[in-house]
Formats: sequence, C-alpha cells, structure tokens
Amino acid sequence: MSEEILKKYKIRAKKNLGQNFLVNDEIIYNIANIIETEDKNIIEVWPWYWALTQKLLEQELESLTLVELDTDMIKILEDRIELWELDTTNTNFEIINIDVLRYHPQPLLSKEGSYKYSVIANIPYYITSPILTHFLYKSENKPEEMVILMQKDVWDKITEAQIIKKWKVRSSVIWLMIAKKSYVSEELFVWKENFIPAPKVQSSVLLFTTHDKFSKISDSQFLKFIKIWFSSSRKKLVKNFVNAWLDKEKILKIFEQLDISENCRWEELNIEKWCNLVEELIKL
Repeated sequence: MSEEILKKYKIRAKKNLGQNFLVNDEIIYNIANIIETEDKNIIEVWPWYWALTQKLLEQELESLTLVELDTDMIKILEDRIELWELDTTNTNFEIINIDVLRYHPQPLLSKEGSYKYSVIANIPYYITSPILTHFLYKSENKPEEMVILMQKDVWDKITEAQIIKKWKVRSSVIWLMIAKKSYVSEELFVWKENFIPAPKVQSSVLLFTTHDKFSKISDSQFLKFIKIWFSSSRKKLVKNFVNAWLDKEKILKIFEQLDISENCRWEELNIEKWCNLVEELIKL
C-alpha cells in the first residue's frame, strides 16, 4: 500500500528536507497504535506522504492536526482527500503549513474539559533534538505523549544513564533534559531497509510520556545549571561551579548534604540528584 502511494503520485524524497519514507505497512500500523487514540486530539508532525495519516483517520479521533512544511506533499494530501482515498469527514481535521519549530499548539478542549493533545511524528533526523526541546520546553501547552520515529543513535544517547562505564552510571545532556520532563521507552526498532530511500542509520520509535515530577524547579533555572554543568565535561563538577563564581565552601556543603562526592563529575548523577542539586543551588 505505502509503496503504491509513492508510485501513483510520483513522490520523490527531498534531501534538503531530510525525507526518508517509511514504507513497511505493518510498522506504520504499529506506530498508529502505540498509544490509545480514541477521542484524543492528535498532532501529526511531518506526515509527508500520508501513510500514517491514513491509519490515524481510521481510528475514532477527536481531532487530527497535520503540521507539514512541504507544500508539494500538502497538494498530494488534498488530491487524496478529493479522490476519497482518505476520509476526513468523521474527524476535526486541519492542515497547517509551517515549520514545526515555529508551531505552538493552541489549547485543545478535550471531552473531559482539560486541554490535552498527543504528538505522533516521523521527523527528519537532523532536527530531532530541536523538536524534542520545542515540545518539552518551548511550547507553553505541552503534549501528554509523543510517539516519535527517530534515529536509534538518539535513543542510545538518551539511555546512556543505563550504561555502566568504569563502574559508574553515566548520563548525557539530552537524557537529563528529557528525563526532567518525561518518561521515555523504546517501542519499536526499525531497520533502515524499511525506508525509501534507506537512511544510513537504524531507527527507533520512542514513546515519551510527560510528567511534572520536577515542576517546582523552573526550566530556566534547570537549563542555566545544565549549561554550567557541561561547560567542561572533563572537570569535576565542583570546579565547574566555582568557575561560574559560586562559593566553593557553600557548594561543598550542599554536596555533603546530598551525599554527592566532591570528586563527582557531571555524568555521574541521575535526574533525581541533578534536580535536588539545582533546588539547593538556586537558594545560594
């Protein structure tokens, strides 16, 4: 089915937009069913040639908003709707032609009376981190969940905290930023041969479930200290703070209070330790 759509509409991937079309129908079906979509507001980002859109429209959604930058793809979508290849009559349906990094979801009123939505996206690999930052940090109205197909290397970086290296738990910048805002799990592994054209790397489908576990620490304060923490990855954490004009004796006292070694480096702390540390540092 998916490859037939590409052939029928003579669709060619645009390298400048980082397009790689997933053409395995079983995987597309599985992506559409990772989260419960019934009566939900779904925002599909970079739907491209609309194979996943078709699967989503077969479900009982409250609304489906498509965010697509490629005007050629939007024209194909409109043609498919006109030919009744896609049925949008039973869903609140909208197409927004915009760069996703400039798109800020407006509050969508759910049947429960609260403003909620979920994101499903097959995003270009070169803007993976900016999109995660956009929805988790820059959007005032954050999603409940995000199902995102991305390069597996990013998943590996996110999960570096689970890798034992030199007998210590290691963390990474992207992992800390994501862990403050969401829980994440790998739902599917996707071989590169399932794409046209095939990318150079393997892919993963990740599920991000947002939370407010660390909401008492503002994002701006958290990101401020992240910048200090990672200013020099080879130095001890205490030295980075001292270099940022924080009082060494006060820092050491906080470290002792939180049971953190004064020889600790930035990659050795988990998200709970990081947030506890920020909470104390902002009091200085």
